[in-house]
Amino acid sequence: MQTQVTDTAFTLAHEKHPVCFDRERLRHAAEIADTAVASGSHPCALIAVADSTRTVWTHVVSGEDGARLDGIFLLASITKPIVATAVMQLVEQGRLLLDAPVAQYIPEFAGAGKERVTTWHLLTHTSGMEEVRWWKELRETRGGHEAALGAACNSHLHFEPGARCEYCSLSFTVLGELITRLSGQPYPEYLREHIFAPLGMSDTAFRPVDAARALPVHDHGGPEDLEWFTSLAIPGGGLWSSAADLLAFGQAYLRGSVYDGYRLLGPAALETMTRSHTSGMVEIVDGRPQPFEYGLGWGKLSPNNGIIGSARSYGHGGATGTYFWVDPVYDLVYVFLTNRWGLEHNTPRRALNAVYGALSKA
Repeated sequence: MQTQVTDTAFTLAHEKHPVCFDRERLRHAAEIADTAVASGSHPCALIAVADSTRTVWTHVVSGEDGARLDGIFLLASITKPIVATAVMQLVEQGRLLLDAPVAQYIPEFAGAGKERVTTWHLLTHTSGMEEVRWWKELRETRGGHEAALGAACNSHLHFEPGARCEYCSLSFTVLGELITRLSGQPYPEYLREHIFAPLGMSDTAFRPVDAARALPVHDHGGPEDLEWFTSLAIPGGGLWSSAADLLAFGQAYLRGSVYDGYRLLGPAALETMTRSHTSGMVEIVDGRPQPFEYGLGWGKLSPNNGIIGSARSYGHGGATGTYFWVDPVYDLVYVFLTNRWGLEHNTPRRALNAVYGALSKA
């Protein structure tokens, strides 16, 4: 297999920042990406690292698909913190209360015990909503967005809201509808106007903005299945984006949610989103309870993810093997992009730890 490796380093120290990067140590992260592609597990790999002011290092292993730095990847669940940011904008505007029942805003959501489900439950994966049957039925019928929303409204609970955690993408379909109803704009339009355009995220949308730069998604059932998935514009996992756009989103958070004069969120909403809301709660995985640390749309440090960052750090992974991490203590944004459905996250987390290992005091 022929592959191209692109390794770009910019000025690694900055007088305004007490932390800088050791380029030689960054090679450990590069080697992890190189090995993953050479082994065949990852079709390609892209790592991008930034602080709050500039990109400091990128590494691209082009692999079998000829990936490049400006490639557009299916983010999968990295979509969640982006959608959650839009929800929190509505909270800041006084249009939505996190503890109010969702049925207050979407009446047809009530039923089957869901009258007690709040926006907080949806954002923290503590709603108890069952989604396996929803995915199965949607795949069989090739239903569209309305079918997905109907499935969410008709879904049952299999535990009391707030009793424990269970990762649920279906809950973000409801959050997308909340954005639509409370803003008066379809959620893809709202995201474009209030997040993507102000932050210069020109490559981010629920459909690739440039098909020539879009990477295929391996092991997803073929082009027709991917086209159907893309058509759903799934608020819990349907965004496509580039490394540069994700770095811009992370940099906005590092800057206190202000980017080139645009305020994405206020400091109170930022702090609320990025602290853990589920400490002491568990998720049942393979029949065993495990700690589940989650903010509002953001994952947090946990004994289960093996990351060595600060307690204030947060991020999210995606089912396509993607990973995104922000650490305000170390002024760090980290992006790992690849394109195979169902990939594990050990590789990007190991590379993230290697990036942490390259940090040093200026």
